[in-house]
Amino acid sequence: MNPRRTIVALTWPLALLATSCATPVEIDRPEHALEVELREFQDAQQVFHEQNMGTHQFDFEGHGRVTVREISLEGFPGHTYLKCRFHYQNRTSKPVVQSWVSLDVLDAEGRLVATQKCHLIVPVPMPIARGSYYSDELRTPTYGAHEHEGWSWRIRCVSDLEQEEEPLVPPAPERGIIKQPAPVYIKDRGWPYYRWEGGRSLRQEGF
Repeated sequence: MNPRRTIVALTWPLALLATSCATPVEIDRPEHALEVELREFQDAQQVFHEQNMGTHQFDFEGHGRVTVREISLEGFPGHTYLKCRFHYQNRTSKPVVQSWVSLDVLDAEGRLVATQKCHLIVPVPMPIARGSYYSDELRTPTYGAHEHEGWSWRIRCVSDLEQEEEPLVPPAPERGIIKQPAPVYIKDRGWPYYRWEGGRSLRQEGF
């Protein structure tokens, strides 16, 4: 047998086998229901992002201003929520003792679906001064409202302003300066004390 002819004969089947293995075969399988839900949710996220880009400013007369720096539709199918990053500014005529900022989710008919509120208060006994800022974040579940056309969101704000103290009737009597008694010195058992001066011990007199 001719060795060269044998090698050529064996090479052709191997080449055909390699070609068949390298050709991609498209597997036709039905799309899973969870994949469909995920794709629809990602589309809803993109639409919401395009419709709510930038900052949103809300003025509440007598309560202050809320500026939404960023709002987005987050989560996954079955557990979706609105995430809102905001800051509050006291633009009232007085210091604000405390304030509440709420993020509401509304359905197509304007009915309240869900709400979350944030309590704005300084952790020390002092109010939010005029012109001061307070930053925080809110997360409100949508409960499927985002799946229907016409749903929306809104911001609410209620603040408690600092009030002047009501004078007492009758007024409390003013107290004068309280005189403190003279200090009392108690000498311990090691008294009298000695000090060194000029290389010798001298007794230190008492108080």
